[in-house]
Amino acid sequence: MQKMKEIVPGIAFTAPLDDADDLLAKIKHEVEFRDEIVDFGNGPVTMPRQTGWYGDAGAIYTYTGMTNSPSPWTPALIALRDRLNAALGLRLNSCLVGLYPDGAHMVDWHADDEPELRDTIVSVSLGATRTFQLRRTPDDDPLSVSLEHGSVVLMTVASQHVWQHSVPSEPAAGARINLTFRTIAAD
Repeated sequence: MQKMKEIVPGIAFTAPLDDADDLLAKIKHEVEFRDEIVDFGNGPVTMPRQTGWYGDAGAIYTYTGMTNSPSPWTPALIALRDRLNAALGLRLNSCLVGLYPDGAHMVDWHADDEPELRDTIVSVSLGATRTFQLRRTPDDDPLSVSLEHGSVVLMTVASQHVWQHSVPSEPAAGARINLTFRTIAAD
């Protein structure tokens, strides 16, 4: 893995992986995506992305009121997880795979600050280049980074208590898959 470039304290990214095309083809073939239905108090809504939750048995993850039990790892996810663990000295045990079918699909401002998260979150972007934004408060002007096909972003769990992030709508952009590897604390 190439050298990391720090964006802000606790959040860094690398140049794109050289095998991103191969990874994208394998992930498209192996991962099953589903719609996420959440209720923010005004009735159920479909989230603007589809997801798949994969990981070790017991890597149960709850966010936005949804509890996710992992599907078994796919061969491509295992290979990438092992590669990231070896390169970064981590013990990643789960992966949220998000499908953004086109540039209108996005993820709003949030922090991955759930109590079961440990260590570092490793995010791999595949497909269309999209903008990744960071801010400390809603009044801040966001910092923006272009996530190219194969980009890798590392975010410490501690950074999630300071920074929010989003991937805004970009109607002209194409499809994107995001792999967010995490370490979930076992009960």
